Amino acid sequence: MTTHIPPRPSFSRLTRLLTAGVATLLAATAVACSSEPETRDPKKVTRLIYAVPAPAQEAMNPNRDLAPGDEYQLKPLYENLIGSDPKTGNWIPMLAESWRLEGTKLTFALRKGVKFHNDKGELTAADVEYSYNDLVNPPGAISGVAEAMRAAVERIEIVDDYEIAFHLRQTSYKFMEGLGYGSIGMAIKSKADAESRPSTQLSLSDQPIAGTGPYQFLERTPGQRVVFKKVPYQHWRQDAGFEELEFRYINENATRMSALLAGEAHVTVLPDELTAEAANQGAKVIRAAIPGRRIGLLLLGCYYKEPPGKDEKSADVFVSGQRKFPDSPMCDIKVRQAINKAIDRDALNKAFYGGKAEAMTMWYWQPELPGFNPAWQQRWQELYGFDPEAAKRLIQEAGYSPGELRIEVAASPDAGGPESADVSEAVAGMLSDVGIDAPIVSLDYQKQKAGREAREYTARIEFDSTSSEPITGFEPQGYANQDSGRAIEDVALDTMYESVLVELDPARQATLWQAFGDKVFEAVQHVPLLRIRDEALVDPAVVGDYTFPGAMNSERYAFVEYITPAG
Repeated sequence: MTTHIPPRPSFSRLTRLLTAGVATLLAATAVACSSEPETRDPKKVTRLIYAVPAPAQEAMNPNRDLAPGDEYQLKPLYENLIGSDPKTGNWIPMLAESWRLEGTKLTFALRKGVKFHNDKGELTAADVEYSYNDLVNPPGAISGVAEAMRAAVERIEIVDDYEIAFHLRQTSYKFMEGLGYGSIGMAIKSKADAESRPSTQLSLSDQPIAGTGPYQFLERTPGQRVVFKKVPYQHWRQDAGFEELEFRYINENATRMSALLAGEAHVTVLPDELTAEAANQGAKVIRAAIPGRRIGLLLLGCYYKEPPGKDEKSADVFVSGQRKFPDSPMCDIKVRQAINKAIDRDALNKAFYGGKAEAMTMWYWQPELPGFNPAWQQRWQELYGFDPEAAKRLIQEAGYSPGELRIEVAASPDAGGPESADVSEAVAGMLSDVGIDAPIVSLDYQKQKAGREAREYTARIEFDSTSSEPITGFEPQGYANQDSGRAIEDVALDTMYESVLVELDPARQATLWQAFGDKVFEAVQHVPLLRIRDEALVDPAVVGDYTFPGAMNSERYAFVEYITPAG
């Protein structure tokens, strides 16, 4: 049986011509873009130039005035209480050497001797308290973490200069995530520096409040770049690899590629087609340590008759035991298995991801992170693996004749990635091959999302992609009270997940997370497809290596202190 997969768009001749033309333009305007022109001789390159798309908003106060996707512009300046291992993405001590939980009291022991930039003193508990208060007061911070932090904390207790306790209303994993080095984590700033300012309402012409990171602020040209310099002392954690670092804003993909190939930028990130083109012309591809982007299919239609609200628990409100759509095929595990077994993941990988993606056993449980059960891999073929004949048998066992089972496939452009519509069409073809009537529903993603959140679909499949931290990332995908309409809604699974979210001891949480994963695996709640590693392109004459874990537990364009010079 042959499944017809739509061809992936190729890198066009027009794009190549544009690329060549832009390279000439960049060469002519290089001096205007940089106050210190560089060469590709690694001995002379002191400023590392990282070409990135411009942020949606520029500001000088992280967390308070920047949305998660824009925080990278100040990320090199700051550190957090909890860090991320650049090789695994696991949480590790950062500015906090350790922490302990006693009931709902979470106490952090701070690292001693950590310097703030520009001689603004050493880190103490007062700086942590200031950073928290700056984040949550007054209400209205752009960062999504602020409200969760405010809701979690009852009061803060400074035990001494190097110990601070958060008294929580309830233990919350979201609170821990809010203290970490992720895209929304609370950055630690100097209280002394802040109090020396006439106002902490900073303009783009102001200096940001001092942090403790390996780079300190040098200058900003709004709309063009932000520049940092290496701290003038041995950093406690990681010495920066270059004397200076510049984030240069270049929105166009082809222009960023041309800048890299012309030696006017040394690091960038590009779409797959341009990544391959740049590599063919001499750029070096460095892949993330772990596959941070996870791609799968949502199975929509198995909803509670009484869905819980955002702050409600399904066990309290789903009292009838009835479904909104009692006849939805998505409530039948045999149908969910059949969908999984109809899909040739290897074919999707080759057609849309150049064969670079990796097999994914579970959407939110990864082998590199705590709580993964290797037994799932051993049973993968039995429950999920590609087997068209088994898919046909399961459909028959579920009571459907060939062509009788109808499942819509949403094909919305950019629903989790630029390839989403093409992958969805290929999936529809695979479902048709096993006897499922799988009409393609092409519609704007916002309309698809609105219908999903209103729980309007009785049997529909939707492409989705996530790079979120796994435990909290599961919430909008598989937890009914998020009102996202993505889950195969199940009271027992919701209750188990709630127990994971309130457990802060890493070992006990990993045990609970694995036990929960066992149930999700058996329930066949999703269609996990593939995992993809983020890739960075570098000029090999300038950059030797770049260690970063990928999207999970980190911000894009992060871990720049781990970029090392060539030679």
